[in-house]
Amino acid sequence: MPDQKRLMAIPEETGLDAVIAMSPENFAYVAGAFILTVESIRPRQAFAVLPRGGKPFAVICSIETATMLDESWIEDLVEYTEFVHRPVDRLVDALKAHGIDGGKIGIDLKYLPALDYARLQELLPGAHLVDTTQTIAAVRAIKSVDEINTLERATKGTHMAVLDAIGASKTGDTEKDIATKIADGMTRNGADTVMFMCFGSGPRSIIAHGAPSDRVTEPGDIIRLDTGGRYGAYFSDFARTYSAGNPTTEQRETYRKLVEVHKETIGAVKPGVTAEDLFFFCKDAFEKRRLPFVMPHIGHSFGVELHENPMLRPGDKTRIEEGMVINIEPVVIDRDRNSLYHVEDLFVVTDNGIRLLTLGFPPEDLPVLGERPTT
Repeated sequence: MPDQKRLMAIPEETGLDAVIAMSPENFAYVAGAFILTVESIRPRQAFAVLPRGGKPFAVICSIETATMLDESWIEDLVEYTEFVHRPVDRLVDALKAHGIDGGKIGIDLKYLPALDYARLQELLPGAHLVDTTQTIAAVRAIKSVDEINTLERATKGTHMAVLDAIGASKTGDTEKDIATKIADGMTRNGADTVMFMCFGSGPRSIIAHGAPSDRVTEPGDIIRLDTGGRYGAYFSDFARTYSAGNPTTEQRETYRKLVEVHKETIGAVKPGVTAEDLFFFCKDAFEKRRLPFVMPHIGHSFGVELHENPMLRPGDKTRIEEGMVINIEPVVIDRDRNSLYHVEDLFVVTDNGIRLLTLGFPPEDLPVLGERPTT
């Protein structure tokens, strides 16, 4: 459930006559309802409107009314009929019915299609449209207890699925064999669906977002995976690195150093540090260990969007606050550029540090396929 009081305060605080959430992420958060087609069928738009000094209302496709009635805290619903009404026209009708036909109106300009922007300008010539994409995203950055609980269940379920699949696999299995076990485990552990499955072994491990292939795993391979499921409006996002067997001394050492950096960087998180502080802390930790550092960011906030702000990158001076949920995910390519190592853990920021939402940090010694790791 969103922070209703904080949301309703946005128009007054920003001097706007209304704020309209219509990106899939902002709509889901403001409405408190996850409508799959808002994301997957782009013409089927939905708008959650926060008027200054008035009650919220939403403009939705009539097909999705039942979902809104079941999940949303917004009671005033304006329907449109698909292929009969243009959604943005119904939005304008609803705004005017609520006495909003001019002034300053906030909307997700980073998402609004250009044709709909032009239509709003045509139908509301007295209105000045302001981008409030990040205004709502800033509210989303501090998670409620319910959100944290949802993200923790999702993350632990995904982590467990990976541990079970690695333990049940063996050298000689294909990438798809192992990835299928992970996907099955994720849905058994509560995921509505697998959102993404990045998986590569040996030379394919360096493909950042490669799908699992029919390649047969071989002794000496590094296996890298980065996967996430969908849990209503929320996600999981989890990465680990394994050996397919007979790891070399260099592979073990590279992996060990990466895990050290990962744990030290997460250990540096506390309220008040900035996002870029953590980036440079991680960069220094890489350089102290003579590991190549090539990352444009080392982590990100997380919730109804895979990459939320703040991003842990140079230039992002957002101060870390209690209640933020963040992923840190350092990667390193080995000396011969044949393999990519990657670990990722989710945590919530507390008043004096962090609390992991995964089952635990990655093991310090490079885990091997077929030997179920403890974390």
